[in-house]
Amino acid sequence: MTSGWVYDLRDKEVVFTGNFDGYVKADLAKIARKLGARNISGWIRQSSTDVLVRGASTAWKYGDYGDREKQVADMQAYGHRIQLIDEKGFHGLRSGFPAPALKPHSPNTLMRAAAEGGVVGAPYRAGASAGPLQGDGEHYRDPDIMERGLKAHSATQDKLAELIGLHGFTPLSPFDKTCNFDLAWEREDGTVGVAEVKSITEGNEAFQVRHGLGQVLDYGHRLKHRGFRTKLFLVLETKPRDAAHWKPLCAGHDVTLVFGPHFGGIPDSELGLGMPPRLLRAPGFC
Repeated sequence: MTSGWVYDLRDKEVVFTGNFDGYVKADLAKIARKLGARNISGWIRQSSTDVLVRGASTAWKYGDYGDREKQVADMQAYGHRIQLIDEKGFHGLRSGFPAPALKPHSPNTLMRAAAEGGVVGAPYRAGASAGPLQGDGEHYRDPDIMERGLKAHSATQDKLAELIGLHGFTPLSPFDKTCNFDLAWEREDGTVGVAEVKSITEGNEAFQVRHGLGQVLDYGHRLKHRGFRTKLFLVLETKPRDAAHWKPLCAGHDVTLVFGPHFGGIPDSELGLGMPPRLLRAPGFC
């Protein structure tokens, strides 16, 4: 299905093939260079090309692919580490998402639809919520409050990912900005656990819970459209003051409300972790 993931284009030689909606090759080359590509080539070279980015074409030699993609398939068969990504994956790299490396000659949608053997997400990236702060230039945001929120969000998310891993499951990060969940994992019953994490304070509790509930419902709907069965979770940094209100509200939408920092009030079976952890629990878990 795939030869892995392309996390960035830093120090890579890139080749483009096909047409890209709204872009000419010069635009694509400029974007690739901003993403750190060392060279943009017009042809594939066995000694130096790292990534082929495929667009679309009605004039490809083999129907739905052309000579360059065939060359990638041949090179991979002989052990070359060249990778193929699609247009959507290329644009995802611009937003910090990893691009699924596709098998040559496969449809662009292969990694995004369960019915065609797709995957839910990429390998989990710890600390992904702790990146630099960025404002929009129009609204004031208190940097101390934002920094605190990002750190709390990241710590809660990473603790849950660690708990998932201790039980032998693989935590996943998103690879598509249209389904930008915080954390997902494949559960024992065949469903996909999808979690949206929110930090909360006394002043923003209502806003954060409402916002997070809407987000996780959106992600669940999108994954369902792709063919996955989901179990949704809204994960809060700590127990909210109005938990008696929020828990039944979430439950009414088939969303389980989970509290950090220890997740002690939630049985493992609720998270889909119906077996003992393969390692001793990490400090902080109960």
